[in-house]
Formats: sequence, structure tokens, C-alpha cells
Amino acid sequence: PAEVFAEIKTAPVRASNWLVPLILACIATAVYISVAFSQPPILRGLQEQREKAVQKRVAAGKMTQAEADQAAAMAGQFMTPAIMKIFGAGGAVLGSAAGLFLMGAAIWLALKCCTAARLDYMKVVEICGLALVVDVPQKILRSFLVLWKESLLATASPALFLANPSPTNKAHLFLSMIDVVDFWWLGVLSLGVSKVASIRYRTAAFITFGVWYGFRVAAALLTPS
Repeated sequence: PAEVFAEIKTAPVRASNWLVPLILACIATAVYISVAFSQPPILRGLQEQREKAVQKRVAAGKMTQAEADQAAAMAGQFMTPAIMKIFGAGGAVLGSAAGLFLMGAAIWLALKCCTAARLDYMKVVEICGLALVVDVPQKILRSFLVLWKESLLATASPALFLANPSPTNKAHLFLSMIDVVDFWWLGVLSLGVSKVASIRYRTAAFITFGVWYGFRVAAALLTPS
């Protein structure tokens, strides 16, 4: 990776350097979502989350029980496994694309504010795109793990040792973030930022790990429990 990043440091931005990895990552993500949403325990868990959210609205007086029952019937009619796979895969693909540019923007801003490096935004996106290649084996691994554990929190993390990991449990969410494959990806990304921006690896790692886990922790805290 170091040689690749050193090569692109002074070269013009090439769209293929971020577009090809993004396409591969989107395909791998769509496969992973399809596998995950083929597991009955995961589908039951998502249904229970929807029902719990509706019952909270009933308890808060925001809707009647009759309206809740009607909403549940409509959800059961339209939210079939096939539809969930389609919408889930589509949402995940859009999320991957948005995530690439959002991650690039956050790292670009951090470099601008915290270092003397001055990289073009699309150069940072190019670095993020090249590092995104790691997402392909990660999604393949997660597909096997989700088949084994039948949980969306099945990552290469301590969450694998939980008997019944729940996406609504904050502690379980935080454990699933300690993913060794994420460490690998962020390590590669940090190397790219360090080489292209001509800053110390430690500084680059502080930025990339900080940005990523900042996003993840914020998302976990906003997840309804």
C-alpha cells in the first residue's frame, strides 16, 4: 500500500482509484445485506424493534392502539423478506457511497484544521477509495459470521462471544465496534493519509481513527434502546 500511496501523491486524481473500490464495496455490501436478511432471527429482531417503537408512541399518547394495530398489519403486508432485502441492499449501497464522501470530507477538514497539510478534497476521497478495498473481504467475512451468529452485530469483535447480541443494547453496539478488520482498514487509510499529506503516521492515525469512531459512537448513542 505504501508504494501505491506514494505514487498517487503527486499524480492527478483518477476517478477510477475511488470509483472501482466503491463499486466492489457496494456489491459486497449488497451480498452481505442479502445474507443477513435471509436469517429469520434477524428479521424477527427487526420486527420486534418496529413493534416496540410503535408501542412507545402508543404509551406516549401519540397514536391509538387501533392505529398501532393497523400500522403493524400494513408492515406485515409490505415488509416481506424480499422487499427488506431490496430496500436494505439499496440503502446499504447508498450508505457506502455517502460514507466515502463524508469520511473524505471529515478527514479533509481535520487535516486542514489540525495540520499544515493542504490536500484537495478529491485527493482525500481518492485515498479513502483506495483503502475501501479492505471493505470487500470484511463484508465477505461478515457474511459468514452473520450466518453463524444470526445477528447484525456479528463482527470480528468481542461481540462474537455474546450469547444474544442486541442492536438496541448500547454495550453490545460498542463491543461490535472493536472490529479487527476495521483496525486493518483504518491502518491502511492512516498510511495513505500519512504518505500523501506528508505527516507523521501517528497524526494520520489519530485523525482517521478519531473521525471513524466519532461517527460510530454518535450513531450508537442515537440508536433507540
